Amino acid sequence: MFCSGYKGIGLARWLILGLLLIGCTVGIGSAIAVTGPVVIDKPGSYELTKDIIDTKAPVCIEIRCDNVVFDGKGHRITGVDAANSAGVLVHGSAQVSNVEIRNLAVEDWFYGIYVWGAKDVSISSCSASSNYFGVAMNPASDSTVTGSRFTANSYGVVLTGSTRNTVSGCRITGNDLVGVSLYGAAGNTFSDNLFKNEKNVGFINGGTPANAWNVAKRTGPNIAGGPSIGGNCWLAPDGTGFSETGNQSGGFITRPYTVAPGNVDNLPLADHPKDITPTPTANTTPGADDVTPATANGSRPYVTHALPCTIQFEDFDLGGPGVGYFTPASVSNSLYRTPSIAIERNVNESGYHLTGTRFREWLRYTVEVPRDGVYTVKARASSPSNGQYFKLIDECHPKNSVAVWIPTTKSYDTFTVTRGYQLHLTKGTHTLKVFSYGTQDMDWLQLS
Repeated sequence: MFCSGYKGIGLARWLILGLLLIGCTVGIGSAIAVTGPVVIDKPGSYELTKDIIDTKAPVCIEIRCDNVVFDGKGHRITGVDAANSAGVLVHGSAQVSNVEIRNLAVEDWFYGIYVWGAKDVSISSCSASSNYFGVAMNPASDSTVTGSRFTANSYGVVLTGSTRNTVSGCRITGNDLVGVSLYGAAGNTFSDNLFKNEKNVGFINGGTPANAWNVAKRTGPNIAGGPSIGGNCWLAPDGTGFSETGNQSGGFITRPYTVAPGNVDNLPLADHPKDITPTPTANTTPGADDVTPATANGSRPYVTHALPCTIQFEDFDLGGPGVGYFTPASVSNSLYRTPSIAIERNVNESGYHLTGTRFREWLRYTVEVPRDGVYTVKARASSPSNGQYFKLIDECHPKNSVAVWIPTTKSYDTFTVTRGYQLHLTKGTHTLKVFSYGTQDMDWLQLS
Protein backbone atom coordinates (compact mmCIF):
# COMPACT_ATOMS: atom_id res chain seq x y z
CA MET A 1 0.00 0.00 0.00
CA PHE A 2 1.12 3.57 -0.59
CA CYS A 3 0.49 6.70 1.40
CA SER A 4 1.41 10.27 0.56
CA GLY A 5 2.39 13.23 2.70
CA TYR A 6 1.48 16.39 0.80
CA LYS A 7 1.16 19.32 3.18
CA GLY A 8 -2.02 20.71 1.66
CA ILE A 9 -4.13 17.63 2.22
CA GLY A 10 -7.38 18.16 4.12
CA LEU A 11 -8.29 16.61 7.46
CA ALA A 12 -11.00 14.40 5.98
CA ARG A 13 -8.61 12.96 3.46
CA TRP A 14 -6.07 12.33 6.23
CA LEU A 15 -8.66 10.29 8.09
CA ILE A 16 -9.65 8.30 5.01
CA LEU A 17 -6.04 7.50 4.25
CA GLY A 18 -5.48 6.46 7.84
CA LEU A 19 -8.32 3.95 7.58
CA LEU A 20 -7.22 2.55 4.23
CA LEU A 21 -3.51 2.11 4.76
CA ILE A 22 -1.98 -1.06 6.16
CA GLY A 23 1.58 -1.01 7.44
CA CYS A 24 2.25 2.56 6.34
CA THR A 25 1.54 5.94 7.88
CA VAL A 26 1.90 9.43 6.50
CA GLY A 27 5.05 11.23 7.57
CA ILE A 28 5.01 14.85 8.60
CA GLY A 29 8.24 15.52 6.73
CA SER A 30 9.37 14.31 3.34
CA ALA A 31 9.74 10.65 4.39
CA ILE A 32 6.80 8.28 4.71
CA ALA A 33 6.78 6.18 7.87
CA VAL A 34 6.53 2.40 7.51
CA THR A 35 5.37 0.34 10.48
CA GLY A 36 4.61 -3.07 8.97
CA PRO A 37 4.67 -5.12 5.76
CA VAL A 38 4.03 -2.80 2.81
CA VAL A 39 3.91 -2.60 -0.98
CA ILE A 40 5.58 0.56 -2.31
CA ASP A 41 4.29 1.49 -5.74
CA LYS A 42 4.87 5.25 -5.75
CA PRO A 43 8.25 7.05 -5.82
CA GLY A 44 9.45 8.73 -2.63
CA SER A 45 11.40 8.34 0.61
CA TYR A 46 10.27 5.80 3.19
CA GLU A 47 11.51 5.17 6.73
CA LEU A 48 10.98 2.14 8.92
CA THR A 49 9.97 3.44 12.35
CA LYS A 50 10.07 0.18 14.34
CA ASP A 51 11.20 -3.43 14.14
CA ILE A 52 8.94 -5.89 12.31
CA ILE A 53 9.42 -9.19 14.12
CA ASP A 54 8.41 -12.74 13.09
CA THR A 55 6.02 -11.62 10.38
CA LYS A 56 4.41 -14.36 8.30
CA ALA A 57 4.01 -12.05 5.31
CA PRO A 58 5.55 -13.71 2.22
CA VAL A 59 7.21 -10.36 1.40
CA CYS A 60 7.76 -7.73 4.05
CA ILE A 61 8.91 -4.72 2.01
CA GLU A 62 7.99 -4.89 -1.69
CA ILE A 63 9.28 -2.10 -3.96
CA ARG A 64 7.55 -2.08 -7.34
CA CYS A 65 8.51 1.30 -8.80
CA ASP A 66 11.44 3.54 -9.68
CA ASN A 67 12.94 6.33 -7.57
CA VAL A 68 12.48 4.95 -4.07
CA VAL A 69 14.64 5.42 -0.97
CA PHE A 70 13.94 2.97 1.84
CA ASP A 71 15.79 3.72 5.09
CA GLY A 72 15.55 1.04 7.77
CA LYS A 73 16.89 3.47 10.42
CA GLY A 74 18.76 0.58 12.03
CA HIS A 75 15.61 -1.52 12.55
CA ARG A 76 15.16 -5.26 11.94
CA ILE A 77 12.66 -7.15 9.88
CA THR A 78 12.47 -10.85 10.70
CA GLY A 79 10.50 -13.61 9.05
CA VAL A 80 9.74 -17.21 9.95
CA ASP A 81 12.02 -18.97 7.41
CA ALA A 82 9.12 -19.57 5.01
CA ALA A 83 9.98 -20.97 1.59
CA ASN A 84 10.48 -18.29 -1.10
CA SER A 85 9.77 -15.47 1.36
CA ALA A 86 11.63 -12.17 1.09
CA GLY A 87 12.50 -9.49 3.60
CA VAL A 88 12.84 -6.92 0.80
CA LEU A 89 11.83 -7.53 -2.81
CA VAL A 90 12.67 -5.08 -5.62
CA HIS A 91 10.61 -6.13 -8.65
CA GLY A 92 7.98 -4.57 -10.86
CA SER A 93 5.94 -5.21 -13.99
CA ALA A 94 8.73 -3.41 -15.88
CA GLN A 95 12.40 -3.10 -14.97
CA VAL A 96 12.69 -1.12 -11.74
CA SER A 97 15.55 1.39 -11.37
CA ASN A 98 17.01 3.99 -9.01
CA VAL A 99 16.18 2.31 -5.70
CA GLU A 100 18.17 2.78 -2.48
CA ILE A 101 17.95 0.44 0.53
CA ARG A 102 19.98 1.34 3.60
CA ASN A 103 20.41 0.89 7.37
CA LEU A 104 18.35 -2.30 7.58
CA ALA A 105 18.78 -5.74 9.17
CA VAL A 106 16.98 -8.72 7.62
CA GLU A 107 16.81 -12.14 9.27
CA ASP A 108 15.04 -15.48 8.87
CA TRP A 109 13.89 -15.16 5.25
CA PHE A 110 14.46 -17.29 2.18
CA TYR A 111 15.71 -14.13 0.43
CA GLY A 112 16.99 -11.46 2.80
CA ILE A 113 17.09 -8.80 0.05
CA TYR A 114 15.97 -9.90 -3.42
CA VAL A 115 16.67 -7.68 -6.45
CA TRP A 116 14.82 -9.24 -9.39
CA GLY A 117 15.15 -7.72 -12.84
CA ALA A 118 16.25 -4.29 -11.67
CA LYS A 119 19.07 -1.82 -12.28
CA ASP A 120 20.68 1.09 -10.43
CA VAL A 121 19.88 -0.37 -7.02
CA SER A 122 21.98 0.71 -4.03
CA ILE A 123 22.19 -1.44 -0.91
CA SER A 124 24.26 0.12 1.88
CA SER A 125 24.87 -0.31 5.62
CA CYS A 126 22.59 -3.34 5.75
CA SER A 127 23.01 -6.71 7.44
CA ALA A 128 21.53 -10.05 6.47
CA SER A 129 21.84 -13.12 8.67
CA SER A 130 20.08 -16.46 9.14
CA ASN A 131 18.55 -16.33 5.65
CA TYR A 132 18.94 -18.85 2.85
CA PHE A 133 20.21 -16.07 0.57
CA GLY A 134 21.54 -12.92 2.24
CA VAL A 135 21.20 -10.79 -0.89
CA ALA A 136 20.26 -12.16 -4.30
CA MET A 137 20.45 -10.37 -7.65
CA ASN A 138 18.57 -12.31 -10.31
CA PRO A 139 19.40 -10.47 -12.47
CA ALA A 140 20.54 -6.96 -11.66
CA SER A 141 22.83 -4.49 -13.38
CA ASP A 142 24.67 -1.27 -12.56
CA SER A 143 23.93 -1.75 -8.85
CA THR A 144 26.02 -1.49 -5.69
CA VAL A 145 26.24 -3.33 -2.38
CA THR A 146 28.44 -1.41 0.05
CA GLY A 147 29.35 -1.31 3.73
CA SER A 148 27.10 -4.25 4.58
CA ARG A 149 27.38 -7.53 6.45
CA PHE A 150 26.27 -10.99 5.33
CA THR A 151 26.81 -13.66 7.94
CA ALA A 152 25.34 -17.03 8.97
CA ASN A 153 23.24 -17.38 5.82
CA SER A 154 23.37 -20.44 3.58
CA TYR A 155 24.59 -18.20 0.75
CA GLY A 156 25.84 -14.71 1.57
CA VAL A 157 25.67 -12.93 -1.81
CA VAL A 158 24.28 -14.48 -5.02
CA LEU A 159 24.55 -12.94 -8.50
CA THR A 160 22.65 -14.68 -11.30
CA GLY A 161 22.94 -13.39 -14.85
CA SER A 162 24.02 -10.07 -13.42
CA THR A 163 26.59 -7.64 -14.76
CA ARG A 164 28.28 -4.29 -14.00
CA ASN A 165 27.51 -4.53 -10.29
CA THR A 166 29.88 -3.57 -7.47
CA VAL A 167 30.22 -5.25 -4.08
CA SER A 168 32.62 -3.37 -1.79
CA GLY A 169 33.36 -2.73 1.87
CA CYS A 170 31.32 -5.74 2.99
CA ARG A 171 31.95 -8.42 5.58
CA ILE A 172 30.89 -11.77 4.12
CA THR A 173 31.55 -14.28 6.88
CA GLY A 174 30.30 -17.48 8.44
CA ASN A 175 27.92 -18.41 5.62
CA ASP A 176 27.20 -22.13 5.63
CA LEU A 177 27.61 -22.99 1.94
CA VAL A 178 29.24 -20.14 -0.01
CA GLY A 179 30.13 -16.52 0.71
CA VAL A 180 29.61 -15.27 -2.88
CA SER A 181 27.91 -17.47 -5.48
CA LEU A 182 28.02 -16.58 -9.19
CA TYR A 183 25.81 -18.10 -11.90
CA GLY A 184 26.35 -16.69 -15.36
CA ALA A 185 27.43 -13.41 -13.77
CA ALA A 186 30.25 -11.50 -15.50
CA GLY A 187 31.74 -8.02 -15.48
CA ASN A 188 31.07 -7.40 -11.79
CA THR A 189 33.61 -5.89 -9.40
CA PHE A 190 34.40 -7.09 -5.87
CA SER A 191 36.81 -5.01 -3.79
CA ASP A 192 37.64 -4.20 -0.17
CA ASN A 193 35.48 -7.03 1.15
CA LEU A 194 36.41 -9.37 3.98
CA PHE A 195 35.64 -13.04 3.28
CA LYS A 196 35.68 -15.74 5.92
CA ASN A 197 33.65 -18.81 4.99
CA GLU A 198 34.37 -22.50 4.46
CA LYS A 199 33.98 -21.66 0.76
CA ASN A 200 34.41 -17.98 -0.03
CA VAL A 201 33.47 -17.97 -3.74
CA GLY A 202 31.57 -20.51 -5.82
CA PHE A 203 30.73 -20.62 -9.53
CA ILE A 204 27.56 -22.51 -10.44
CA ASN A 205 27.06 -24.60 -13.58
CA GLY A 206 30.72 -25.17 -14.33
CA GLY A 207 31.75 -21.93 -16.03
CA THR A 208 33.81 -19.13 -14.52
CA PRO A 209 32.85 -15.91 -16.33
CA ALA A 210 35.35 -13.13 -15.72
CA ASN A 211 34.77 -10.67 -12.88
CA ALA A 212 37.12 -8.12 -11.33
CA TRP A 213 38.36 -8.80 -7.79
CA ASN A 214 40.25 -5.59 -7.17
CA VAL A 215 40.27 -1.94 -8.14
CA ALA A 216 43.30 0.21 -8.85
CA LYS A 217 45.32 0.88 -5.72
CA ARG A 218 44.29 4.05 -3.89
CA THR A 219 44.60 5.56 -0.44
CA GLY A 220 42.56 3.74 2.21
CA PRO A 221 42.23 2.61 4.92
CA ASN A 222 40.91 -0.75 3.80
CA ILE A 223 38.57 -3.19 5.53
CA ALA A 224 41.47 -5.10 7.13
CA GLY A 225 43.10 -1.98 8.60
CA GLY A 226 45.76 -1.46 5.95
CA PRO A 227 46.55 1.93 4.39
CA SER A 228 45.34 1.31 0.82
CA ILE A 229 42.29 0.07 -1.08
CA GLY A 230 42.83 -2.67 -3.66
CA GLY A 231 41.47 -6.18 -3.52
CA ASN A 232 39.82 -8.26 -0.82
CA CYS A 233 40.83 -9.88 2.46
CA TRP A 234 40.70 -13.67 2.07
CA LEU A 235 40.37 -15.51 5.39
CA ALA A 236 39.48 -19.05 6.39
CA PRO A 237 37.76 -20.30 9.57
CA ASP A 238 40.84 -22.36 10.47
CA GLY A 239 43.25 -19.43 10.07
CA THR A 240 44.85 -20.67 6.83
CA GLY A 241 43.38 -18.09 4.45
CA PHE A 242 45.45 -16.53 1.70
CA SER A 243 45.47 -13.16 3.45
CA GLU A 244 46.52 -14.79 6.73
CA THR A 245 49.45 -16.86 5.52
CA GLY A 246 51.00 -15.00 2.58
CA ASN A 247 53.97 -12.65 2.67
CA GLN A 248 52.87 -9.04 2.95
CA SER A 249 54.13 -5.56 2.18
CA GLY A 250 52.37 -2.24 2.64
CA GLY A 251 49.14 -3.89 3.69
CA PHE A 252 48.94 -6.21 0.65
CA ILE A 253 49.89 -9.83 0.07
CA THR A 254 52.84 -9.80 -2.31
CA ARG A 255 51.36 -12.13 -4.94
CA PRO A 256 47.99 -12.29 -6.70
CA TYR A 257 45.21 -14.59 -5.53
CA THR A 258 43.48 -16.72 -8.16
CA VAL A 259 39.82 -17.02 -7.21
CA ALA A 260 39.05 -19.14 -10.30
CA PRO A 261 40.25 -19.23 -13.92
CA GLY A 262 39.83 -15.75 -15.33
CA ASN A 263 39.13 -14.34 -11.87
CA VAL A 264 42.21 -12.96 -10.12
CA ASP A 265 42.61 -10.61 -7.16
CA ASN A 266 45.78 -8.73 -8.08
CA LEU A 267 45.93 -6.76 -4.82
CA PRO A 268 44.80 -9.11 -2.04
CA LEU A 269 44.71 -7.45 1.36
CA ALA A 270 46.85 -8.62 4.27
CA ASP A 271 45.05 -9.64 7.43
CA HIS A 272 46.43 -7.68 10.43
CA PRO A 273 48.83 -5.64 8.26
CA LYS A 274 52.29 -5.20 9.75
CA ASP A 275 54.60 -2.20 9.86
CA ILE A 276 51.81 0.24 9.09
CA THR A 277 52.23 3.74 10.50
CA PRO A 278 48.83 5.18 11.45
CA THR A 279 47.95 8.63 10.16
CA PRO A 280 48.10 11.17 13.03
CA THR A 281 45.13 13.35 13.84
CA ALA A 282 45.06 16.86 15.25
CA ASN A 283 44.89 15.75 18.87
CA THR A 284 46.23 12.22 18.97
CA THR A 285 47.92 9.46 17.06
CA PRO A 286 45.65 6.41 16.68
CA GLY A 287 47.82 3.65 18.04
CA ALA A 288 48.41 1.53 21.12
CA ASP A 289 51.31 3.79 22.13
CA ASP A 290 49.15 6.88 22.32
CA VAL A 291 49.80 8.05 25.88
CA THR A 292 48.17 11.48 25.83
CA PRO A 293 47.18 12.17 29.44
CA ALA A 294 43.51 12.48 30.33
CA THR A 295 43.88 16.19 31.08
CA ALA A 296 45.12 16.95 27.57
CA ASN A 297 43.45 14.58 25.14
CA GLY A 298 40.33 16.70 24.77
CA SER A 299 37.81 13.93 25.37
CA ARG A 300 35.07 14.20 27.95
CA PRO A 301 32.57 11.61 29.14
CA TYR A 302 29.44 10.87 27.15
CA VAL A 303 28.10 9.01 30.20
CA THR A 304 29.44 9.36 33.75
CA HIS A 305 31.16 6.18 34.94
CA ALA A 306 32.23 5.53 38.52
CA LEU A 307 33.84 2.20 39.38
CA PRO A 308 32.62 -0.44 39.94
CA CYS A 309 30.47 -0.17 36.83
CA THR A 310 29.45 -1.63 33.49
CA ILE A 311 30.33 0.58 30.53
CA GLN A 312 28.36 0.20 27.32
CA PHE A 313 30.93 0.23 24.53
CA GLU A 314 28.78 2.62 22.49
CA ASP A 315 29.08 5.22 25.31
CA PHE A 316 32.64 6.23 24.36
CA ASP A 317 33.83 9.74 25.14
CA LEU A 318 32.81 12.88 23.31
CA GLY A 319 35.29 14.77 21.16
CA GLY A 320 34.85 13.13 17.78
CA PRO A 321 37.29 11.20 15.58
CA GLY A 322 40.84 11.15 16.93
CA VAL A 323 39.68 12.32 20.35
CA GLY A 324 36.86 10.12 21.65
CA TYR A 325 37.48 7.35 19.17
CA PHE A 326 39.33 6.30 16.01
CA THR A 327 38.13 3.96 13.26
CA PRO A 328 40.11 2.97 10.17
CA ALA A 329 36.87 2.73 8.17
CA SER A 330 34.34 5.48 8.80
CA VAL A 331 30.65 4.76 8.31
CA SER A 332 27.49 6.83 8.18
CA ASN A 333 25.80 5.92 11.44
CA SER A 334 22.35 7.14 12.49
CA LEU A 335 21.56 4.67 15.28
CA TYR A 336 21.77 5.71 18.97
CA ARG A 337 24.51 8.28 18.27
CA THR A 338 25.80 9.82 15.07
CA PRO A 339 29.58 9.34 15.07
CA SER A 340 31.32 7.71 12.09
CA ILE A 341 31.61 4.41 13.94
CA ALA A 342 29.23 1.49 13.44
CA ILE A 343 26.55 0.84 16.08
CA GLU A 344 23.90 -1.89 15.85
CA ARG A 345 20.81 -2.73 17.82
CA ASN A 346 21.09 -5.88 19.98
CA VAL A 347 19.33 -8.84 18.38
CA ASN A 348 17.63 -10.57 21.31
CA GLU A 349 17.50 -7.85 23.93
CA SER A 350 17.29 -4.12 24.37
CA GLY A 351 20.27 -1.85 23.87
CA TYR A 352 23.06 -1.50 21.32
CA HIS A 353 26.59 -2.67 20.56
CA LEU A 354 29.57 -1.68 18.43
CA THR A 355 29.79 -3.73 15.27
CA GLY A 356 32.67 -4.58 12.97
CA THR A 357 35.30 -3.33 15.42
CA ARG A 358 38.61 -4.05 13.75
CA PHE A 359 42.38 -3.87 14.14
CA ARG A 360 43.61 -0.34 15.10
CA GLU A 361 40.15 0.91 16.10
CA TRP A 362 40.14 2.50 19.54
CA LEU A 363 37.76 4.21 21.96
CA ARG A 364 38.20 6.31 25.11
CA TYR A 365 36.18 6.19 28.32
CA THR A 366 36.56 8.63 31.21
CA VAL A 367 36.01 6.94 34.59
CA GLU A 368 36.13 7.89 38.26
CA VAL A 369 38.09 5.47 40.44
CA PRO A 370 37.02 5.76 44.12
CA ARG A 371 40.11 4.10 45.63
CA ASP A 372 43.42 2.47 44.75
CA GLY A 373 43.03 -1.20 43.96
CA VAL A 374 43.12 -4.11 41.55
CA TYR A 375 39.96 -4.23 39.46
CA THR A 376 38.55 -7.20 37.54
CA VAL A 377 37.94 -6.50 33.85
CA LYS A 378 35.39 -8.45 31.81
CA ALA A 379 33.76 -7.79 28.45
CA ARG A 380 30.75 -9.05 26.54
CA ALA A 381 31.65 -9.49 22.88
CA SER A 382 31.36 -11.78 19.89
CA SER A 383 33.58 -13.00 17.10
CA PRO A 384 33.47 -16.00 14.75
CA SER A 385 37.28 -16.06 14.74
CA ASN A 386 39.89 -17.28 17.18
CA GLY A 387 42.69 -15.06 18.42
CA GLN A 388 40.72 -11.81 18.74
CA TYR A 389 41.47 -9.43 21.61
CA PHE A 390 41.69 -5.82 22.69
CA LYS A 391 43.89 -3.97 25.14
CA LEU A 392 42.54 -1.83 27.95
CA ILE A 393 45.09 0.92 28.59
CA ASP A 394 45.14 3.32 31.54
CA GLU A 395 46.31 6.50 29.81
CA CYS A 396 47.26 8.10 33.12
CA HIS A 397 49.80 5.29 33.57
CA PRO A 398 50.38 4.00 30.01
CA LYS A 399 52.44 1.00 31.05
CA ASN A 400 49.44 -0.21 32.99
CA SER A 401 47.34 -2.24 30.54
CA VAL A 402 45.67 -5.61 30.17
CA ALA A 403 44.83 -7.75 27.12
CA VAL A 404 41.26 -9.05 27.07
CA TRP A 405 40.88 -12.13 24.86
CA ILE A 406 37.53 -12.91 23.22
CA PRO A 407 36.60 -16.59 22.84
CA THR A 408 35.24 -17.52 19.43
CA THR A 409 31.43 -17.48 19.41
CA LYS A 410 31.07 -18.84 15.83
CA SER A 411 28.93 -15.84 14.87
CA TYR A 412 28.86 -12.07 15.38
CA ASP A 413 25.27 -12.44 16.60
CA THR A 414 26.25 -14.76 19.49
CA PHE A 415 27.81 -12.94 22.44
CA THR A 416 29.81 -14.28 25.35
CA VAL A 417 31.40 -12.85 28.49
CA THR A 418 35.19 -13.12 28.69
CA ARG A 419 37.01 -14.42 31.72
CA GLY A 420 38.18 -11.86 34.27
CA TYR A 421 41.47 -9.98 33.90
CA GLN A 422 43.22 -7.82 36.51
CA LEU A 423 44.03 -4.11 36.14
CA HIS A 424 45.50 -1.88 38.86
CA LEU A 425 44.03 1.64 39.06
CA THR A 426 44.73 4.49 41.44
CA LYS A 427 42.17 6.80 42.97
CA GLY A 428 41.06 9.68 40.74
CA THR A 429 39.87 10.45 37.21
CA HIS A 430 41.25 8.16 34.53
CA THR A 431 40.94 7.89 30.76
CA LEU A 432 40.80 4.27 29.68
CA LYS A 433 41.53 3.41 26.06
CA VAL A 434 40.17 0.27 24.43
CA PHE A 435 42.49 -0.55 21.50
CA SER A 436 41.38 -3.37 19.20
CA TYR A 437 43.81 -6.00 17.98
CA GLY A 438 41.12 -8.13 16.39
CA THR A 439 37.77 -8.09 14.67
CA GLN A 440 34.72 -8.39 16.87
CA ASP A 441 31.38 -6.94 17.96
CA MET A 442 31.48 -5.34 21.43
CA ASP A 443 28.58 -4.96 23.84
CA TRP A 444 29.89 -3.88 27.26
CA LEU A 445 32.96 -3.56 29.47
CA GLN A 446 32.75 -4.28 33.18
CA LEU A 447 35.18 -3.15 35.92
CA SER A 448 34.48 -4.47 39.40
